[in-house]
Amino acid sequence: MKKSLSVLLILATLVLFTACAATSAASEKSGGSASGVSGVSASADAGESGESGAQAAKSVVVYFSRTNNTEKIAEFIVELTDSDEYEIQAKVPYTDADINYNDSNSRTSREQNDPAARPELGGEALDLSGYGVIYLGYPIWWGQAPKILYTFVETYDLSGKTVIPFCTSASSGIGTSATNLAKSAPSAQFKVGKRFSASADKSEVEAWLKTVALSGVNDENNSGSTQGGKENAMQLTMKLDGTKVSVAWEDNESVTALKELVKTSPITINASAYGGFEQVGPIGASLPRNDVQTTTSSGDIVLYSGNQMVLFYGSNSWAYTRLGKITGLSGAEIKSLLNKSGVTITLSLE
Repeated sequence: MKKSLSVLLILATLVLFTACAATSAASEKSGGSASGVSGVSASADAGESGESGAQAAKSVVVYFSRTNNTEKIAEFIVELTDSDEYEIQAKVPYTDADINYNDSNSRTSREQNDPAARPELGGEALDLSGYGVIYLGYPIWWGQAPKILYTFVETYDLSGKTVIPFCTSASSGIGTSATNLAKSAPSAQFKVGKRFSASADKSEVEAWLKTVALSGVNDENNSGSTQGGKENAMQLTMKLDGTKVSVAWEDNESVTALKELVKTSPITINASAYGGFEQVGPIGASLPRNDVQTTTSSGDIVLYSGNQMVLFYGSNSWAYTRLGKITGLSGAEIKSLLNKSGVTITLSLE
């Protein structure tokens, strides 16, 4: 009898152990994270808010695209994250002539150099109430986001939204474009953005999306500080005869080398007038160069012969490497700063 009871107790214990193991395995399976890009996006936002995972994962790709380069990247993001889609449209559409980089009087030249410019939005309005994440896309115009992006972020309530910027350009990086947009939407949480070339493919976009959850939200955004952590902590600044000017720097090897040059201490370039349209002076070192035939316009900053910086208040056509462009000033204001016998250019990191 005792032997029979022992056998029964052993069998009961085995049944109980098997049931517990199955329950534990099921619990672990249900609590596991998704392995796709959508899972990454959801976890990134869920950690920022008190919303449930399903609600936090709802996202929309908002973009402005004139030549379809940004639209292509936006479509990749829509597909990879299962986001909704909204295209920013201008009430007065931009023509090819409007975006002529070499025409200082083109529509975008005037808008990008006017801090108060806010082109009117067209198309249907967007209801953002159901979204926690906004992927915000745009081309780089004159080193910055098109002014219609400022119209968008200032028109819509982005309070508590996570904004993930992305941009397209031939050579310029995202630079301070996202930082400046963030200043116009201080109640939003901007993440570090990404620049794509026109040739970027779906795999490149997917690789970036997988890093989005790892990049920190701009904790200093609400205080008006720059976003992007160490990447934007130190900015290359320019002064002309002691007057600080805003510059949209290119994202290339030449500018990177220039930043390294001024990392230890500011450098001074004594420039002289030439041709009635430029100031040119020796940098004091040779920088990497990638010269291409260029027609310059007022405010352009270029590298000549690898070791000279040229600032334009007029126009010229020659083989240069672009370094940047003075922004926020009219052609007349730039001319008043540069149309003299000589100018002292001071470069520093701040």
